[in-house]
Amino acid sequence: MPDAAISRLVHIISHAAQASDFQHQAHLVVEGISQTLSVDVCSLYQLDHQQNLQLLASQGLKNIHPVSIPKGKGLVGQVVDTIQIVNIIDPEQQPDYFYIPNTDEDRFKSFCGIPLIQQACVVGVLVVQRKQPIVISVEDEAILLTLAAHLALLLNNLPAPLGEIQQKIIKGVSGAKGVAIGHALLCQSETLASVNIQHSQDSNKEQLAWKALQQDALNELLQESEQVKASIGESLALVLEAYQQLLLDPLFISQVDSYISTGDTLPWALKQAVNYFADMFLAMDDPYLQARHEDIFHLGDKLYQIWNRTQAQHIESAESKAVDIERPFILCGDTISVSDIASLPAEKLKGIVCSGGAALSHVAVFANALGIPAVMGVGELSIQNHDKLIVDGDRGEVHLNPADSLIKEYRVLIKGWQIFKRETKQACHLPAITQDGHRVIVMANSGLQADILPGLNHGAEGIGLYRTELPFMVRSNLPTEDEQISIYRQVIEAYGDKPVCFRLLDIGGDKPLSYLPFIREENPALGLRGIRFLLGNELILKTQIRAILHASLDANNAQLLLPMITTTQELDRLIYLLDSEVQGLNQLGVNAQRPPLGVMVEVPSIISMLPLWKSRIDFVSIGSNDLSQYLLAIDRNNPQVALYYDPLHPGVLYELSRIVKTATEYGLPLSVCGEMASDPVAALFLLGMGVRRISISAAHIPTIKWLIQQVNTKDTKQLITTALAMENASDIRKLGEQMLANFSKETNYLS
Repeated sequence: MPDAAISRLVHIISHAAQASDFQHQAHLVVEGISQTLSVDVCSLYQLDHQQNLQLLASQGLKNIHPVSIPKGKGLVGQVVDTIQIVNIIDPEQQPDYFYIPNTDEDRFKSFCGIPLIQQACVVGVLVVQRKQPIVISVEDEAILLTLAAHLALLLNNLPAPLGEIQQKIIKGVSGAKGVAIGHALLCQSETLASVNIQHSQDSNKEQLAWKALQQDALNELLQESEQVKASIGESLALVLEAYQQLLLDPLFISQVDSYISTGDTLPWALKQAVNYFADMFLAMDDPYLQARHEDIFHLGDKLYQIWNRTQAQHIESAESKAVDIERPFILCGDTISVSDIASLPAEKLKGIVCSGGAALSHVAVFANALGIPAVMGVGELSIQNHDKLIVDGDRGEVHLNPADSLIKEYRVLIKGWQIFKRETKQACHLPAITQDGHRVIVMANSGLQADILPGLNHGAEGIGLYRTELPFMVRSNLPTEDEQISIYRQVIEAYGDKPVCFRLLDIGGDKPLSYLPFIREENPALGLRGIRFLLGNELILKTQIRAILHASLDANNAQLLLPMITTTQELDRLIYLLDSEVQGLNQLGVNAQRPPLGVMVEVPSIISMLPLWKSRIDFVSIGSNDLSQYLLAIDRNNPQVALYYDPLHPGVLYELSRIVKTATEYGLPLSVCGEMASDPVAALFLLGMGVRRISISAAHIPTIKWLIQQVNTKDTKQLITTALAMENASDIRKLGEQMLANFSKETNYLS
């Protein structure tokens, strides 16, 4: 019976999820549970944003008016507060009993409440009751507990509870900081996702259409690129030029050609080719490179939209063009591309909301460059054209149709934020010197040509991490030495005498090159990647070393950084190859100089190796993202466990402190690159440890520079001393937040 009951109930929930509105969904669920378990009452409550419990539906309970149980009240509130099952008889005898008039609930003599939990948060409560004073059996309790996991997922995807239908908070991730208020403008272009399997009887006709489409797309991308150069900046126009390069890439072209030759229509061939390349990027572990899959999808969608415009049946209607861009708007869409942004008036665009996407996507890069907030990855959009929105890029939230009182609060916040931005803009071009005179070098993380101008505009004092992978990833063959020289030289020249640290190719494992032999690994994070891959492919390694040496001939600002290194043998071999390439160029009459050589501290075992390598290396760079993940055994990009990822875990802080002490003891210059240093709270702890060089994304530089200028290192040293005696990350974070609040009235804009 239990297995059959669970199977039936799961089927009921799956069926309910297909219902057109949430009230119908909720009623189907409570009816199904009531019938299957033979209970007299089944009620479903949802937690609202004020932590009150709203009754969504009830089978058996007299419900003649909306029912709301105040926060913490009643047995249902007890279930929420304790996050435990409450299974009792004679509920009215309990001190926590909360009677709701006109429901006749006092007729029922048993009560069983099950918390519905999604991502460690209670989202609602499921209640079953009977007239007889008999507790729910252990078997039925187990069934309800199993059911709760399925029901929580359904409930978490429902709109806001009764009474809050018009107001809703949509959660996502921050793509660009800031706050904006405006009306929704939906980006409703057709996408390749809508294309199904289609076959053609005339492959030649499809090939001709493909050639024409390539030319049309190149012309349109060129026009948009010129528009972006004029309105936003030349370096950001390089994103559109990257689309052009991909469109001209022989491998991409051959993939489409291949599908067409087997009898597929052009749209279906495009979809398959785009999915092939997107899957390649999605399989990667590096969040920066993983985010590049969106560029592939954007190009595919653009090609499909241009193709549609050539088809008579796809002529756009006047209604579809009638969008209101005369007043401030928030651009919203399942997928938003750089082309979509470039086609709209920048002065009216106040924010971006995207169903998919990540903090490292090109859309987020553009939003940061434009200085507008963006919230990415909000999931399926329940937003209509002209809906009023508040985009909170600081919290990664979108308020749908907010109350006037909330709008008023946010207008005050926006005014304060604008003042704060002016302060940080002024601060970003000044040295980051603490109140007691300690200088901190703040550099940018990069990897795209489009990152260069934002980094310089935001006051970057160099590039502390330049990821060299991307030119290798978007091609059908290895880039030549000359092509690499051109890329590296642009970066070096842009930064003048400021340091530029090139991380050698971090490829393999999770980031395979499609044109090289690839063996799938069960656990690529622990496999053939980074320096292991390079030393197994020395021709690629030596070509890249020579390219960097050539690119930096007339400059002394280039540095080399070794990724994922773990052994002395690897380090010694790399040093030998580097010295050999320098010597070889000098013998050819090229005055090459060996650049400073550093190691990435990403693998925990390397921490103990630093004292042994002190005479072999020139500097150390802590890769806080990977190091934290390896120390915690948590993939921060895995939604099942990302909740538990926190670089302020005491174990992570202890190891970071140990690295800093070791580097200081042996006179090794040290920097921290990664998202940790861009978190204002974490930055305080790093300062307390003695970190005096950090590398972060360009958008965060003004805020972190301003923060450094406000603090006294004596206070941050005491902060880290206190933190290292604490036992959990949440308490450590509260400690840091308290310090922010104590010294700065601007703390709301820092977190």
